[in-house]
Amino acid sequence: MPRYHYLALDIDGRERSGGIDAADEASARATLQKRKLLPVELAPHEGGEARRATRGAAAPVRGGGAMSRRALVLLTRQLATLVDAAVPVDEALAMIAAQQDQASARRVIESVREGVLEGMRLADAMGRHPKAFTGLYRGAVAGGERSGKLGFVLTRLADYLGRSHAMASKVQAAMIYPAALSCVAIVVVCCLMIFVVPSLTEQFQSFEAQLPLLTQILIGVSTFLASYWALLLIALAGLGLWIAAMMRRDAVRLRLDRAFLGAPFIGRWARDIVASRFVRAVATLVSAGLPVLDGVRGAQEAVGNRAAAKAAREIADRIEEGEPLSQGMRRAKIFPPIVVYMAASGENAGDLAGMLDKAADHLDQEIEAATTSAISLLEPAIIVFMGVVVASIVLAIMLPVLQLNQLAGA
Repeated sequence: MPRYHYLALDIDGRERSGGIDAADEASARATLQKRKLLPVELAPHEGGEARRATRGAAAPVRGGGAMSRRALVLLTRQLATLVDAAVPVDEALAMIAAQQDQASARRVIESVREGVLEGMRLADAMGRHPKAFTGLYRGAVAGGERSGKLGFVLTRLADYLGRSHAMASKVQAAMIYPAALSCVAIVVVCCLMIFVVPSLTEQFQSFEAQLPLLTQILIGVSTFLASYWALLLIALAGLGLWIAAMMRRDAVRLRLDRAFLGAPFIGRWARDIVASRFVRAVATLVSAGLPVLDGVRGAQEAVGNRAAAKAAREIADRIEEGEPLSQGMRRAKIFPPIVVYMAASGENAGDLAGMLDKAADHLDQEIEAATTSAISLLEPAIIVFMGVVVASIVLAIMLPVLQLNQLAGA
């Protein structure tokens, strides 16, 4: 019985490699799927050379760095254009590497080209740089190479990465002004409380009448901040380090991600983002020629939420048992009903990838509208809040002065 060497992803997105005995390639893929492994590369055993090539694909290159999202989108778009123009892959990679401004991106592309020249498939060569090319990306490329539609798959990947990059950029750009406004407001208030308020309230120490409650609160807060601001900074830094350490624990992240999806107001927005990433990734992988089961497993790392990734694994298990994708999405209870309906329509019409793409477009529009509305409300809310804080400080300072004037007039 022939032996095949494989490179695959497990349910947690980690790479697994090894050998498997099977009658043919289809049987080998079926066996890997039963083991809950997503095949990225599967090649017949051809002696030591094949083993070294497979091992080289699975082992990351030392010093291989990540690529920026923008550089990856540009690389994918250029490679798709050149492959569609019948340019050999190694020549296309050489042309793209020569045009790179970033040294790290150029080194990654040149390393991939060297792997291709050594006889490796493109997906295998990319597997040497897992920080630059995700499992989803390599799985789609492997599917394109198997089906002979590499140019089409790269174009779909470029569209997928471009939409994801554009959505993330819009959210980040929209959050810059509120974040900067909040930081400036916090710094201004802290400076007032630490440096300005103490000098103004010194004159109240000889005030015989009882100070207003608001003034007493202001003096107490100001005295506390002026006396312990260094300790507060250390405590905040320690709290940040503790939170960062806790966030690296899978159990903690899973609980937080689950709570985030179920939050009263922001949960709907978060579920739309997760659903958009999932259906777009599945559509990309299915259009690359991968089965729906492999597409769902490969899309797990694209959702960016551990609770949603767990739900995706459960969907994959149900698909393996013969359940349609739409039914599994309905059971997960994190996908909007219209997305589930469009997935079911795509299954019935035989155009699952196309309907999932349309569902993702619809979700992206909803996310953009919700983000714009939230930011338009957040900016005036911050301004109003800071106005209330500053007005309270001014009022706390002016109340004793007015009270003193009333006593003097009496």
